[in-house]
This record gives sequence, C-alpha cells and structure tokens, in this order.
Amino acid sequence: MKREKETQSGFTLWELLLVLSIMGVLLTTFTPHFDSAANRVRVQVDLANVTKIEGAAQLYKIDVGTFPLRVTDLVYSPIGVSGWCGPYLKEVLQDPFDSTKSYQLNGLGRVKARTAL
Repeated sequence: MKREKETQSGFTLWELLLVLSIMGVLLTTFTPHFDSAANRVRVQVDLANVTKIEGAAQLYKIDVGTFPLRVTDLVYSPIGVSGWCGPYLKEVLQDPFDSTKSYQLNGLGRVKARTAL
C-alpha cells in the first residue's frame, strides 16, 4: 500500500512573523498622524468653545448690565440677578483636552483659565 502524503493547512511561522512585522511598521508609521489630527481637532473645539462662551457673556452683559461671574451663569439664572433672559449657552462647556476641567471667566467676560470641576 502506498501511503498518501498528509497536507496540513495553515500558515508557517515565517509567514506569521512577516505579517506581524509589516503590521508593526504600519502602526508605528501612521499612529503619530492620527494623534496629531486628534490634537488639531481638540484645538479647534477649544477655540470654538472660547468664542461661544465669550459671545454668550456679551449677550449676558447686554441683558443684565454686568458680565457673568461664572460660566454656569450663562446656563442657569443666578440668584438675585434681574434682567437674565437666558440660557445663553445650552450647557456648560468642558475643556476638550481634559474633561475634568471647565472654563472660567474674568471680570471682563473673557475666558481666563480652566479649573477642575
């Protein structure tokens, strides 16, 4: 009797190593590009947030006569303030770089800093 050669299906060790090394090269090449794109988006969101807050602070000043003390005053009516016709923002905006921080206003309606919530 003649014995037939058994064939095994699958990949050889060399094929697996080649594919893994190609994947590693591709990941190290393209990962920095994705990170820098995400950072550019965060910068644009931050600029848009600052513009929204400062614009809302101007509207608040027109209605109330003074600039708001806090960003939350643009969303919720502060106690003891007359003329408030808000909300001037839909929600309190958060820092896109650190979601545990929110924007703060100075006395002139400008964003000055970001502090922990």
